Amino acid sequence: MATLTYHEAARKVRRSVRTIKRWRRAGMTMTWEQRDGQRVRVVDEDLLFTTLRDRLDAWPSHQYRLRRLQAAAAAPEPRRPDAM
Repeated sequence: MATLTYHEAARKVRRSVRTIKRWRRAGMTMTWEQRDGQRVRVVDEDLLFTTLRDRLDAWPSHQYRLRRLQAAAAAPEPRRPDAM
């Protein structure tokens, strides 16, 4: 399992470092790891993506976008008059 620092995690999910820190305060589990002689906080990559999915599921704009895409996929294509 890959572990990511704040900066690596932010780059991976296209969010800011501040957002990753906010997710940690909200309950995302992070551990300490020794890298290049420094202790840094790290998050498991799978846990990061699980948290992102949970956040997107609760985000109304994302839900509206999903519904719009599903409706467009389910709608039949309009027939052109010259195709008859």
